[in-house]
Amino acid sequence: MKRFIVNLIIIIICFLFQTTIFPMISVKSIIPNIMVVFVACAGFMQGSRYGLLVGFASGLLMDIYSFDIFGFYTILYMIIGFTNGFIHNYFYLKDFKTPALLITLTNIFTSLSIYVVLFLFRAKFEFLDYLINIIIPEIAFTLLISVIFYPLLWLVEANIFEKKKSESQ
Repeated sequence: MKRFIVNLIIIIICFLFQTTIFPMISVKSIIPNIMVVFVACAGFMQGSRYGLLVGFASGLLMDIYSFDIFGFYTILYMIIGFTNGFIHNYFYLKDFKTPALLITLTNIFTSLSIYVVLFLFRAKFEFLDYLINIIIPEIAFTLLISVIFYPLLWLVEANIFEKKKSESQ
């Protein structure tokens, strides 16, 4: 129950940052995707089951907010949380290289999925333009924000949930 409440609070905080604060610091309308960072981190820190649940809650919130294709973000974020959960047993909390790589790969997968579903299906074929002007800057911006955000998630995981405390020391 404690994990559920803490994850719900973090989801709401991430959503508020994603929709209110980050648009104010956008660069050429590119904002970091902190929801993807949290869903990916929840997967590899807490396992596939929690990653799936965090992905469902985060995606549902983004679907309600975005008014695009309802259910798209829910399914996308559930896939992200679930697949990142596969390395849960092999993951070491203090190592930042693995989360950085997973966050980058997850962001690439998310951006390509968004391009295919929201642009390619609508006959907008400017992939190179989308790659150069949207995907690459968003990946860089998200990775920069995750350098700040991941240690905070690490502290929550290591200090609030006793199960992980022995692994993190």
